[in-house]
Amino acid sequence: MTRVLISGASVAGNAAAALLARRGCAVTVVERAPAIRTGGYAIDIRGVALEVAERMGVAAKARAHGTDTEGTSFVDAAGKRIATLPLGFGVLDPADIEIMKGDLTRLLHAEVPAGVEWIFGDTIEEIAGDRVTFRHAPPRRFDYIIGADGIHSRVRELVFGPSRQYLHHLGSSSAVFTAPNELGIERWQLVHSMPGRVVSVKTDKGSETVKVTLLYGGPMPSRDRAERLSAIETAFQGSGWVVPRLLELMRAAPDLYVAPNAQVRMPGWTAGRVALVGDAGYAPSSLTGQGTGMALVGAYVLAANLHDLPAYDRQMRGFVDANHKAALAPARGFAPKSELAVKLQNLSIRMLPYLPGKGLMIAAMTREARRAAGALRLPAAIS
Repeated sequence: MTRVLISGASVAGNAAAALLARRGCAVTVVERAPAIRTGGYAIDIRGVALEVAERMGVAAKARAHGTDTEGTSFVDAAGKRIATLPLGFGVLDPADIEIMKGDLTRLLHAEVPAGVEWIFGDTIEEIAGDRVTFRHAPPRRFDYIIGADGIHSRVRELVFGPSRQYLHHLGSSSAVFTAPNELGIERWQLVHSMPGRVVSVKTDKGSETVKVTLLYGGPMPSRDRAERLSAIETAFQGSGWVVPRLLELMRAAPDLYVAPNAQVRMPGWTAGRVALVGDAGYAPSSLTGQGTGMALVGAYVLAANLHDLPAYDRQMRGFVDANHKAALAPARGFAPKSELAVKLQNLSIRMLPYLPGKGLMIAAMTREARRAAGALRLPAAIS
């Protein structure tokens, strides 16, 4: 039986574990955290990733657990709603599934067959051929090793080299955390834009809590929590609306997640019997809303080509390149550059519902993202 080690237990790791176990592999998953990673913000499943979700049997469940956001309002510094759009911000098509990343991870985890081995609270220290040394568990041998461990991938560092070769910061970062719904919004998202900064408050399903995202410019965030908090507070110093209160809640949030909006660019994602999947190999940046979809697609293509890893590289290349390209424009314009740009943005959103041909305009604005999301034909179904 083929022995496979997967490093990472978020979307890519759980999807790969489920699919490879279905292929009859003996799968072990090692995760640094004490349990599966269930944090994160709303993500979208669209394009070919929807087909993967259907084949895995999770599409209907994901739709049932999807966010119930009915609309998005843009607010000014006083909290006045100045423009409104239907659905959650970032949903490109009503057929898309918008779901909290943690909920999708739980659904995928439930699809992993019994018999898969889970090693929590541990990490890989060394990879030497087929021999893997862990920080705590005794060394083991595996036929294949898969890095599904995010943009700071330990597997990538050990096998492919330092992150500085592959991690390309796009000039901004995101801080995401859960907070009480003190604004009293229901099934709604509020967005407040400022020069170089954006704040989003979006209800969880049921509207009891909200997910807060603070998007801000600057260098790669520190890995030290205290330094991260200080940098975020400095970036949002003097902000209006409820931002000062959100910064207070951020400090107390147990699930605060800070990440650079960055791309992982590599010439290939396999070396011998080692492969990278998801953000570890080809993160497009969180500004695209496509990273989770790429992780699902990558896990499927990898599982279909486990015994021919160069085919995995070939089949994923065009899809990855298209999604990386589609991310560059949102990265450049992640936030208005000036107060005038903020006013013009709000005015254009306010006027959009009344413009003739608005459907064609929206389709044109999202064309590249839609094309990228569907830029791959899946291999035959995995039994």
